[in-house]
Amino acid sequence: MIINRVRYLKGPNYFAYTPTICIELDLEGLEERPSDTIPGFNEKLLETLPNIGCHTCSKGYKGGFAERLHRGTWMGHILEHMAIELQNLAGIDVIRGKTIMMGKKGHYQVTFDYKEPQSGLQAFLAAKEIAEAILNEDEEIDVQVYVKQIEDLYYQNKLGPSTEAIFKAAQEKNIPVERIGDDSLLRLGTGSRQKYVQATISSQTSNIAVENACDKSLTKSILQGCGLPVPEGVMADSIEGIFDAADRIGFPLVIKPYNGRQGQGVITHIKNKDELFNVINCLEAYVKKYIVERHIEGHDYRMLIVNGKLIATSLRLPPYVIGNGKETIRRLIEKENGNPLRGEGHEKPMSKIPLTHTVTCYLEKTNRTLDSIPKQGELVQVAGNANLSTGGKAIDVTEQVHPTIKKMAIGAAKAIGLDIAGIDFICEDISMPLDHSRTAIIEVNAAPGIRMHHYPSEGEKRDVGKAIIDYLFPSREDAAIPIIAVTGTNGKTTTTRMIHYFLSTDKTKVGMTNSDGVYIGEEVLDQGDCSGPISARMVLAHPEVDAAVLETARGGILREGLAFRQCDVGVITNVSEDHLGSDGMDTMEDLVKLKRLIAEVVLKTGYCILNADDPKVAAMEAYTDGEVIYTSTDAKQPIVEEAIKRGQTVWFVNGQGMIFHSSAGVTQPFMECSLIPITISGMARHNIANLLQALAAAHSQGVSMEVLRKKAVTFMPDANLSKGRFNLKKLNERTIIIDYAHNEAGLKAIYETVNAYHRNRLITVLAGPGDRVDEELIRLAKVAAVHSDLFIIKEDDDLRGRKQYEVAELLQEAAVKAGLQKDRAKVVLNELDAFVNAWEASKPGDLLLFFYTDFEYVEQFFQRVSSNRLSKK
Repeated sequence: MIINRVRYLKGPNYFAYTPTICIELDLEGLEERPSDTIPGFNEKLLETLPNIGCHTCSKGYKGGFAERLHRGTWMGHILEHMAIELQNLAGIDVIRGKTIMMGKKGHYQVTFDYKEPQSGLQAFLAAKEIAEAILNEDEEIDVQVYVKQIEDLYYQNKLGPSTEAIFKAAQEKNIPVERIGDDSLLRLGTGSRQKYVQATISSQTSNIAVENACDKSLTKSILQGCGLPVPEGVMADSIEGIFDAADRIGFPLVIKPYNGRQGQGVITHIKNKDELFNVINCLEAYVKKYIVERHIEGHDYRMLIVNGKLIATSLRLPPYVIGNGKETIRRLIEKENGNPLRGEGHEKPMSKIPLTHTVTCYLEKTNRTLDSIPKQGELVQVAGNANLSTGGKAIDVTEQVHPTIKKMAIGAAKAIGLDIAGIDFICEDISMPLDHSRTAIIEVNAAPGIRMHHYPSEGEKRDVGKAIIDYLFPSREDAAIPIIAVTGTNGKTTTTRMIHYFLSTDKTKVGMTNSDGVYIGEEVLDQGDCSGPISARMVLAHPEVDAAVLETARGGILREGLAFRQCDVGVITNVSEDHLGSDGMDTMEDLVKLKRLIAEVVLKTGYCILNADDPKVAAMEAYTDGEVIYTSTDAKQPIVEEAIKRGQTVWFVNGQGMIFHSSAGVTQPFMECSLIPITISGMARHNIANLLQALAAAHSQGVSMEVLRKKAVTFMPDANLSKGRFNLKKLNERTIIIDYAHNEAGLKAIYETVNAYHRNRLITVLAGPGDRVDEELIRLAKVAAVHSDLFIIKEDDDLRGRKQYEVAELLQEAAVKAGLQKDRAKVVLNELDAFVNAWEASKPGDLLLFFYTDFEYVEQFFQRVSSNRLSKK
């Protein structure tokens, strides 16, 4: 078996709405060997991965996959289920998969869910190795080795529990969220409404408040100045200073690093000078300053404050082991760390108890070492603090908090200036009124971990992630700028440009992606084909964008999926044969399903704008949750008539060329097509269709009819507003039309329009994209040959896997078969040379139709014409 390609589809995609790995797999000889023909394979697989037999598969009931195995299924399908099962064994909750046969025999697309890409891919590689080991009749297959590899990769690369809780809360509230980089930074929201969260510090958190919280001495001064209880203490920068502080404060004591974090290096309950001497001898050498405080008897609590509200409270217990009279403390800690709920750092609900200097130092206080053997049943505390990072446990006690203590914690967060804060304090009984003499705030945390509240050892889970999201964004509308996504086979770019133009105002900056660039307002950020998810994310991440209009092409969806989970407006222009036979899109049904994805991700509160003149597009009504708006160039279209009767919103053109808008049973004229430049005096039927959809999209977003009328008559089909889309120039008594049409339906639409022009001859310059199948290229050539007096055939600079002259000769042969004489179907490979050749062959009154691939050649051609470097006949 050979893996030909791996794709990570991050957003909604052809296969699922969730992140999906797509493996293009060549089964080689195994294509001839389904599972029921391989002796012993099924039995060994079910023995190796017993739970896989319980998979429902397409049967929809438990054991369905085992049934498929015994009846016979192919190895790609088997690897799909194995990859899912191996992730499940590693603690990764995934369930969906699908394997699809590609056009070439033995080639399959194996797809399955993933949570984190590296572990997801490793699951497939492990599945492949295990399957090959079974085929090779290997006796020993240690599945746990593979599971451990997958698990390690998952926890190394996934979000930590606190950040993950915020991420999930955002998704549940339908707030756009994206991880930035490999650490804990999240971008929440889009465009001008976006905010950031780093761990639990938000972009609204005051920088000076964080600085205050990080300075323990300053924190104590601020709290003390507000009358809030803090332990008596001083700073010491030497051993002598620590002993002097002990003499002044008295025992019991607490010693903690001045700039410590996560409870590291904290030694509590030092009862006398002997214990202090033991502690001093094992303090970390690199720590130069310590805080020495009076130890307050009581329990250790963490109170989580968000925006002035108490969200959760946990009782924190320091880590301990229970002796058995046989094993050392070191061994007891190692056994406890084997608990599956404990992991490295913050990766799991509890952290492993660190076998570090901090533990050694705490044990030294009572003359113990890691090699000491506790008695049977003896409880041995192994760290001086209850922080989860040092292996502590947490018990939820939120409902027990007395109002006076709640008020104290909220006051502490406000005093420091934090919007999100963790208040650590000591008291004997949290349910009793605040007693200043027996309570102390020991720390205010600017980036409090929320793992303990989401995964308490005991008690109710508290959704702090949701509280943080609710604080940052009361609703989705506060977080997400409007997204208008445009897809289809033809007309995407023109429609996208018009929507961008219609929505743009002095107060609304609209970001746009299309097939020639990325635009923020009028600023060009990138050039080239930018109709994919990378460019879309660029717009959605831009902090000045108030609305996004995104051309969404098939290639980008197939490569990565969508750049957004949902959109406010989905526009589908049409669906016709294009790129069939590549990337697994072998049939029209495949292409329709792919384009339909935009309709499927429209919000319930959004709008799905469908071209009623295309039956395949009109049928997408059944697949969207949004309000459907139909558009049509034919007022008598049955779908349109029915929609109007139902009171749906419809934009259509009547037989006299008047655009109408109908909604809620009221139909009113908009304006005549012939008055709108993009319609080319009403002759360009394809542009009328594009215009109707752009009007519908803009009006759905609140643009008034009056503004739309003004905008429609000022949107010009020129290189400024509609670059490369039916741009018309008149030079030396010739008419030159520039367009990007590159498929059969697009060419027919252009010829339908130019046939209305008075002209002598029609000269066409056209190339055929090399990644199209031969039949599609032949149809292109036939359309051009039938309509042209002279057909000049060029080739793209990028041959897309073809040999030079291969496509050109195919087009020439097809044109001749269509009835064009061979001397009128000329091959001029270079695009610029082809334009020049057409110009030099033209005569006054001719119409030249340039179907460009690279607009730079168009610009170079006109530069030559304007500088009189080309001959004029």
